[in-house]
Amino acid sequence: VAGSQDGKVDPDSGARITRLAQEDAPAQWPDGMEMPLGLLSFRATLAAGRSSEKFSLYLDPALGVNGYWVQDGSGTWTNLSSAAYGGKMVSEGGRLRLDFEISDGGPFDADGQANGAITAPGAAAQMQLSVVGLASDLAPNGFWL
Repeated sequence: VAGSQDGKVDPDSGARITRLAQEDAPAQWPDGMEMPLGLLSFRATLAAGRSSEKFSLYLDPALGVNGYWVQDGSGTWTNLSSAAYGGKMVSEGGRLRLDFEISDGGPFDADGQANGAITAPGAAAQMQLSVVGLASDLAPNGFWL
C-alpha cells in the first residue's frame, strides 16, 4: 500500500506504485539475514508538494520476518519497520503488516534524488537483533539497526 495510513490508503496522499518486482536476493547480504522472498523492488510517484511517503506491506506471518530491511547508500541494512525509524509491525486479520516511511531523495531512496519518486529495493527479512547491533561486512564502521 502506497500512501498508507495504518495499512489503508490515505485519500490525501496521491502516491502511486508505478513498478513492483520480486527479484533474487543480492549476491552479498549480512550473515544471519534470511530473505524468504528475495528483494522486493518498487517505484512510487508522490503527489506534488510531498517529500516522503508511508508504505505498508502485507505478508504471511509464517515467513518469520522481523522487518522491512533496506540498504542505504553506504551499504548499511536498516529495518525501516522498526520504531527507531517510525515504522511498526502489526498483526492484522491473520497477516503481518510492515509499516515504514521513505523520504524522496533520502538515504533509503535508491535513486538519491528528490524528484517526486521513490525507488526502493528492500527485503522482508529475518535478521537477528541485538542491543549493540552487528557490524556490516558491506559498510566499514557501519552498524545494523
